Amino acid sequence: MRACGRPVRRRSRGFTLLELLVAAALLSVLAVLSWRGMDSVLRGRDRIVSASDDLRAMTVTLTQMEEDLRRSWPIRLLGLPEPAIAFSIGTDREPPALGLLRETRGADAVQVQRVMYRLHEGVFERGFSLWAAPSPDGERQVPAVPFTWQPLLRDVQAVQFRGWVQGRGWLPASALAPAMLAQPSVSVSAGSGQGGSTPAGSAQTGSTQGGSASAGTVSAAQGLPPITGVELTLVHRGERVVRVFAVAD
Repeated sequence: MRACGRPVRRRSRGFTLLELLVAAALLSVLAVLSWRGMDSVLRGRDRIVSASDDLRAMTVTLTQMEEDLRRSWPIRLLGLPEPAIAFSIGTDREPPALGLLRETRGADAVQVQRVMYRLHEGVFERGFSLWAAPSPDGERQVPAVPFTWQPLLRDVQAVQFRGWVQGRGWLPASALAPAMLAQPSVSVSAGSGQGGSTPAGSAQTGSTQGGSASAGTVSAAQGLPPITGVELTLVHRGERVVRVFAVAD
């Protein structure tokens, strides 16, 4: 309908300032909720990845130790001048370590490998080197072969070992190592330093004169019943993990 011959125009109505403020507030709330949800998802993913990595590292550590102990059992048949499994004396800085001799496949024949498990500066490590037989007459000193250390598990607060001795039950490593000192012993140095041998059963972490750092030494307990079981207790990130290994077949 036209009035006075002119079309009637309606004014277009826009958004008011109040409506814009309400819309902006709603968008801000949605953005905050979305960010919190995304942050929760990312944190959950990081926790899952960290827990998965810890579980994988723990599995590898226990599997490797089980394999080493299983391969140490045949060593007793070789009549070596030191036991296949022994413990070192702990220090104020490091707890007692587990040392063992195990068979390993070489290029031509079966060789004997020395392995040690220790807690060093919060890292549970595995060290290995080739074992060299001592001189039969005791006059020729066998050069020590340095250890190659592998970090297995980080953020470890404490490590404890116990050994099963037939007729005596479970004995802590701190009790087994001094008992082994009373028996004839052979030094097991992990460094290549110069000078005399280290008393068996002691643990060294410092550097030797003119050589590289040496690791703990393990005594040879002649006449002591063999250790047929090893118990490992780990405190990893506040959680206590206990594993028992059967050494004998």
